[in-house]
Amino acid sequence: MKQIKIDEQSKFFFIVILISLLLFNNGVYMFLPTVVLYIVLYNLQQPLKPAVFSLVLITHFISIIAGVWLANYLEKEINYRSPSQASAIVASSIGLIFLIGPIIYFQNKVPAQTKASLKAYADQFSGERVMYAYIISYFTFSALGGVAFLFGGLTQIIISLVKVKWLLFLLFGFQCFLKDNNKKIFYIFVGFEFISGFLSFFSDFKTVIFFLAVLVIALVDKLTFKQVFSVMAIGVGLAIFGLVWTNVKSEYRSFLNSGGKDQVVGVESDAAFTKLYDLSSNVDNSKLNGSVVQMLDRLQYTYHFAKTIDRMPSIVPFQNGDNWLSSLEFATTPRFLNPNKPTFDATSKVRKYTGLNYLGKEQGVSFSLGYFGDCFIDFGLWGMMGMLSVLGFLYGKIYFWLLKTASKNILFNYCVVSAFFMEFTGLEMDSTYLFGRLFSSFLTFFLLIKFFFPWLIRYLSKAPEKEKSSVVPHT
Repeated sequence: MKQIKIDEQSKFFFIVILISLLLFNNGVYMFLPTVVLYIVLYNLQQPLKPAVFSLVLITHFISIIAGVWLANYLEKEINYRSPSQASAIVASSIGLIFLIGPIIYFQNKVPAQTKASLKAYADQFSGERVMYAYIISYFTFSALGGVAFLFGGLTQIIISLVKVKWLLFLLFGFQCFLKDNNKKIFYIFVGFEFISGFLSFFSDFKTVIFFLAVLVIALVDKLTFKQVFSVMAIGVGLAIFGLVWTNVKSEYRSFLNSGGKDQVVGVESDAAFTKLYDLSSNVDNSKLNGSVVQMLDRLQYTYHFAKTIDRMPSIVPFQNGDNWLSSLEFATTPRFLNPNKPTFDATSKVRKYTGLNYLGKEQGVSFSLGYFGDCFIDFGLWGMMGMLSVLGFLYGKIYFWLLKTASKNILFNYCVVSAFFMEFTGLEMDSTYLFGRLFSSFLTFFLLIKFFFPWLIRYLSKAPEKEKSSVVPHT
């Protein structure tokens, strides 16, 4: 197994950061998940291999450690909201090892590449045609995504089809970086995706940031201190942006849906951007400070897990697999086979197992237990690790199958697995939603591989008669 080369300055910096965590309040609960991140990420993210699971690991890590950051910001002990908060953080950190461990096994089986070999795969495609295909897919799948919920049983399939747009976005991005041309066009696409994401009720601007991260990380074969410093600077910038967004989000979303309960956009784009600009312009330092608690509480996802540990099995018994079986049945049973199939309501599960009296879908809101918590309520803390290993093996099996089967072009397959697994970055996913999206995405991509991808690759591979080395001359 070949690993990314890390220079001595960066190694020293990482060690200093790790040791310094122990000096903070609740330091051991920052130290443990960070150690797990270091070790697992070092083995998972191998040079010039897909990076989507590295992003899954990083986002899960943030969801775990944010609860500690929140306690420290409030100058509280770790268990200030629940006597099991520390247990939830430790169990979640260990759970990451069991989840990602099987994926590392499959990552080791992925053939090693060089930048020259990846460039050779990129050269098999026409950069111009990939660009045009992405532009067409943007408008096509954006329109489909806007009406997906009007088609009942086909909604999940349509949502999965939208991933084709991101596949093409990544493929164009890989071509730009590997061939070192058309980068300005790609950056325009990134900017457009980011800005247009604000017109979505669910803040889709984050998606393009995630895909850009997956693209960049996948091309890393060595890590220098300069790169580490750049990542830290970007992280600070994103944190400040997150505070501003947290401050304006509620009022902006209320404006988007005209104060209603439906999670839809009911205003014109010009009005939306004007409102967003007005709200952002009125944010000052005092408001940003007030947003820290709200943002950290939104980022963390161990509190519901902790409240569940508080109540099980003393108040609510372990479910011994019934919860995951119910999720699997719900996800795989089409509504036409079960007309009485209820509407999915994650909040009801949270109420039952945490004892928290949250509002639900009737009030236009939803809360999730998180799939680590789902594993716990079935099997307890130790059994939870076994279930996470099973899930990690399933992820890895699908991941490796897609890399071998999607096409004969490994770079195209990199884009396929990244688009497929991107939506599984959230620790907060309910097991029912996770199974539903995994099943629908697998079915959709199986059909795409059989019937659509062969045609798509033939089209992308047919360069125009007089195609130049790039769409825009490289200087």
